[in-house]
Amino acid sequence: MVKLAKILAAAAMVFGIATSAWAMGKVHEGTILDTMDSGGYTYVQVKEGDTTFWAAGPQVKVEKGDKVQMVEQMWMSNFTSKTLKRTFDKLMFVGEIAKK
Repeated sequence: MVKLAKILAAAAMVFGIATSAWAMGKVHEGTILDTMDSGGYTYVQVKEGDTTFWAAGPQVKVEKGDKVQMVEQMWMSNFTSKTLKRTFDKLMFVGEIAKK
């Protein structure tokens, strides 16, 4: 019984660590190329290394040229913003867009 409890405790710890790592998401850092606010969200086009992508998060004051950091939460393909009347090929949703 003690052996089973140790195995279950180890499994719970490993699962907890794996779940925490997954929940954290990948950290992205880059420079804003374009930005717009709409419907309580800020949309930013970010250049990170050789990659350019769009992200959206809660409204925040940022400008072109600002360095930002954000944690990846979810990607959506062909996302249409009704308030912007625009469709993004691929858009990353984040919980916060933080200036660096």
